[in-house]
Amino acid sequence: MISKLSCFERVRFLFVLLLLVTFNVKADHYYGGYISYTHINGFKYEVTVVTYADNSKVNSDRDSVIVIWGDGTEEYVQRTNNNGNGETVFPGIKKNIYKGEHKYTKEGNYQLVFVDNFRPYDIFNIEAGKSGSTLLYFDAIIPVADTVSFCQNNAPSFLSEPYMFGESGEDYFLSLTHFDIDGDSLSFKLISPKATNTYPVPGYFTPDRVSIDEKTGLFSWIDPIFGDYVFAYEIEEYRNGQLIGVSVADFPVFIKRGNKYKGSFSDVNGITEGSFNFNSAEEIKLDISYENLDADSTFIRVVTGLVYNNNFIITNDASNTDNVSHHTLTIDYLGNDFAEGAHIITFEAGSIYGSDTIFDYKSIFVTTVSNQDWRCSVPPNVKDVVEIPPLIPVFEVISNLFDESVWMNVGDNFEDFTIEILDLRGRRVYEDSNLKSATFKLNLSHFKSSMYLFRIIRDDKVIATLKAVKK
Repeated sequence: MISKLSCFERVRFLFVLLLLVTFNVKADHYYGGYISYTHINGFKYEVTVVTYADNSKVNSDRDSVIVIWGDGTEEYVQRTNNNGNGETVFPGIKKNIYKGEHKYTKEGNYQLVFVDNFRPYDIFNIEAGKSGSTLLYFDAIIPVADTVSFCQNNAPSFLSEPYMFGESGEDYFLSLTHFDIDGDSLSFKLISPKATNTYPVPGYFTPDRVSIDEKTGLFSWIDPIFGDYVFAYEIEEYRNGQLIGVSVADFPVFIKRGNKYKGSFSDVNGITEGSFNFNSAEEIKLDISYENLDADSTFIRVVTGLVYNNNFIITNDASNTDNVSHHTLTIDYLGNDFAEGAHIITFEAGSIYGSDTIFDYKSIFVTTVSNQDWRCSVPPNVKDVVEIPPLIPVFEVISNLFDESVWMNVGDNFEDFTIEILDLRGRRVYEDSNLKSATFKLNLSHFKSSMYLFRIIRDDKVIATLKAVKK
């Protein structure tokens, strides 16, 4: 049953979550995921959460999860794929799709959030011993605005599964092949995976020689090192050169030692430097091959959102000769595609060894001349989201390293407390004894760069002393 969480239930959920963080023997081993949304009408949206979980762990299985809508409310949404049971997409990995609808009551840029416990143990690029108690967090921003004056937005779709396995010494590539139904320009960049309240995972680092193509979203790791890793990237959507949407994808990469090698792509004949621009109606043919002499056989398939665009006719012609696969992709552009974004095309190849398949990816894109008149305005300042109090434990301050402001939580008896801030000389530089809520924000932009002590006082007794550093 789907129900809105009361304030009490939200606090109880946080308490239970914090207990689980402390006793991380119950870690759920989330492998990653992403969140997207589709505009229905007015201020109403359908939201989709996709997670990948270890299906060998009973407590990894969720028939419903919580979505934080960004307007101060939260709600359970139900799993919908495979009759609500989820489905195994790779050995040991279950894909779960959760869907729900939400109607906002007023305009604003709202930050959709999924957060749950925990990531797998022994992730190599998270500080040793911490990954098994690190939350999985990803988000997206919905610009909710008047439908008459402002453009509405739909988040990009993901057209393929994240094949998470590679071998040391073999260059690793992955593309989720994004498609934007609005035709927005997409831009991709690697970010640090997030923990709760949007802060980067503590102790995280990006290994050397890891990158993502800004235009195609092709993730690359040259000469990867043995171990289990996590990565995240941000997708920005632009319309008329203005930012209209932001979302995050989070995924792991498992680099093993083995002797099953992947093959190699040829160049894509018919284009130069990985892209082609249609100036008018035209047909082009793109030829590519994939070869692996060690495998039993190979294949190539094409993944692209062009199949959903009525301005294009796509024809695939594939053939195999021993351990070499050939593919000819014919793109017949009919004209009148006025979307401003690049259309991503991914060639997904596979090397088959008995019952095992090793995947490989190569991405390109095509564009069309655009004189699109959107007949609407992009909502301003999409990253200026509606601010709601973050989830933080009682008697804590976040962030411990801040630019302009910090958040504090002093619990339900906030009327009885006084907050003092002292500098390193012990001088009182801030005091407030008229607190309005348990969780509150302090704007400290005028503070000098230094460390400060935050004292929580009741009846002239110091209840807690906290530290934070102004950058």
